[in-house]
Amino acid sequence: MGLLSFFKSGNYFDKGMTPKCDYCQNGKRARDGNKVLCEKRGLVDCSYSCSKFIYSPLKRIPVKQLNFVGSLADEDIYIESAGDRAERERQQAEAEKEIQKKAEAREAALKKQEEEDAAEEAAEAAKAAETEKTAEDPDVAEPQEKSAENAEGENSAASQE
Repeated sequence: MGLLSFFKSGNYFDKGMTPKCDYCQNGKRARDGNKVLCEKRGLVDCSYSCSKFIYSPLKRIPVKQLNFVGSLADEDIYIESAGDRAERERQQAEAEKEIQKKAEAREAALKKQEEEDAAEEAAEAAKAAETEKTAEDPDVAEPQEKSAENAEGENSAASQE
């Protein structure tokens, strides 16, 4: 009763494991991957099993890989060098400068827009003041009416000739 007898019993991984020719000691996987060439039965399907099944744990491909809690990933092992730190800091500084430039450009655009709005409001206020002044002072309104009457008179005189 040696070490191999432990594997032959079929109890190495799971007692309720179903036998398959895919991981039998008597079979070899065919080139197409879906068939097994069995020494006892010939060419059979991977999931087929016979009474001559002898479990070979080296042929079994585990369905699920285990994730060990507390294992180190490649990222955890990496140690940052001084050159890497300097490069990262330089990139961060460039990114901050770019953000600052964008903020200044936005502020300049807002100031320009506010100045344009203020100029438009001043122009509208000046027009409103001018229309109030002309409405209050009839002498200023009359020359405009006279000039309109003169223009009509000239047009009618030109048409009569």
